Amino acid sequence: MAENEHNSSGHNEQPIIIKKIKKGGHGHHGGAWKVAYADFVTAMMAFFIVMWILASSEEVKQSVSEYFNSPADFSVFTGKRTSPIELFDNIAPPSTGDGDGEGIGETSLTWTFEGAKEGRDTLQVSAVYLEAVKDSLNAQKQVEGTGEEIKKEIEKMIENAKTEEEKNILSSIKIEITQEGMRIELLESFDGNFFEIGSAKLKQNAINILKQLSIKIMKLPNYVEIEGHTDSRGYANKAAYGNWELSSDRANSARKVLETSGLWQGQITSVAGFADRKLRTPSNPFDFSNRRISILVRNMKSTDFISKNTENENE
Repeated sequence: MAENEHNSSGHNEQPIIIKKIKKGGHGHHGGAWKVAYADFVTAMMAFFIVMWILASSEEVKQSVSEYFNSPADFSVFTGKRTSPIELFDNIAPPSTGDGDGEGIGETSLTWTFEGAKEGRDTLQVSAVYLEAVKDSLNAQKQVEGTGEEIKKEIEKMIENAKTEEEKNILSSIKIEITQEGMRIELLESFDGNFFEIGSAKLKQNAINILKQLSIKIMKLPNYVEIEGHTDSRGYANKAAYGNWELSSDRANSARKVLETSGLWQGQITSVAGFADRKLRTPSNPFDFSNRRISILVRNMKSTDFISKNTENENE
C-alpha cells in the first residue's frame, strides 16, 4: 500500500536513451576516377581518329604521315606545311674511278688549268656544290614528270567529258615546260571559261580545277608564282577600274583557292597582274587567249640547294 502511494505521488520518469549512429561512408577515393575517365576519353578519341584516317584519301593519309614524321615542318596555328616536301635523297658524290684520270674524292674535286701566269692554278670545287647541281636536275625532272602527269589526266577527262562545254574548258588548260619551269595557264574564252566576264569572281569549274592542281603542286619542293593577264580591250571608265586591277584581282583569287586547297605555307612567292603587257598572242592583242591566269612552278637552281646543304652541314 505504501509502495503504491509512493509510486502515485512521485515522478514516474522514463530513462533517456541517446543513440549514436555512426554513418558508414565509402571513404575518400581521391581523383583516381578522373585519371581513368581521361584515359578512356583519350582512347576513344584516338580510335575515332584512326577510323577517320582509314576512311580518308591517300593524300590525307600522306599528309598525316608527314606531320608525325616531321611535326616541326608544320605551323602550330594553321596546321599547314611551312617547308618544302623532300622528294629525293641527297646524292652522294661518285667515288674515285679505276682509270688513269683523277676521280672525284670523298670531299672535293680538283680541277687544274693553265693560268696566265707561270705554273698552275687549282680550282677546288666542294662535293656539296656537285650535289647541289645534281639535286637541281632531279628537281627539274620531278617538275617535268608532274607536268606530264597532269597532261594525261586532263586528256583522260576530256575523253570522258559529257558535254561540249566541259571539253572546251578542259582544252583551255595549257601546260608548258620552259626554262623557267612548268607553266600552267587557264585561258579564257569569249563567254568566260573560268571567271565571270569583267570580274575577278571565279566560276565553280575553275575552283574545282584549281583544287585539283593544288594537290599536284603541293607535292613539289618548288616555289610558285601566279600571274594575271588580260587582252587589250579596255574598260569604259578606266579611272575607276581597269585591266591592271582586273588582272591583279584575278591572280589573287586564284592564289586564295590554291593556298586553301593544299599548297604548303610560303610556297607561293608572288602574285602579280600584268594587264595586257605580256600577251600570249602578240599578233592579235584582242584575242581572248590573252585573258588568262598563269601558274608558274619555278625550277630550283643549284644555288638553292647549296644554301640548303650548307645549312645542314652547319647543323
